Amino acid sequence: MIRLEEKPFELEGKRYILRCNMAVLEAIEEKHGDFEAVTQLPVRTASLDLLAAMLDDYAEEQGWDERWTSAQLKRRISYAMLMELDLVGMLFRSLSPTRNREAPGSAEPADSGN
Repeated sequence: MIRLEEKPFELEGKRYILRCNMAVLEAIEEKHGDFEAVTQLPVRTASLDLLAAMLDDYAEEQGWDERWTSAQLKRRISYAMLMELDLVGMLFRSLSPTRNREAPGSAEPADSGN
């Protein structure tokens, strides 16, 4: 079984779980038109857009009113923090069909299929 990669992230006293799920992919497509356009952006720009989409998705799931923009986030986090999250990597890993591997950051190993 393939598990959705998740990363905990704290922002302004709230703990979020970052995931690159279908809702996040849809938000990125709506903003940029397609994933090809995202790959042409500077990594920091793409990462900020991904972080905003992931935070908003989790906030919506939790029933929180917070919504984030890239402009708000770049005032609250450092470049080093952003790069450590490897959100562009999460995007590409979420688009790559894989089998029999553990998703980075997941708590349990993937099912071997045996």
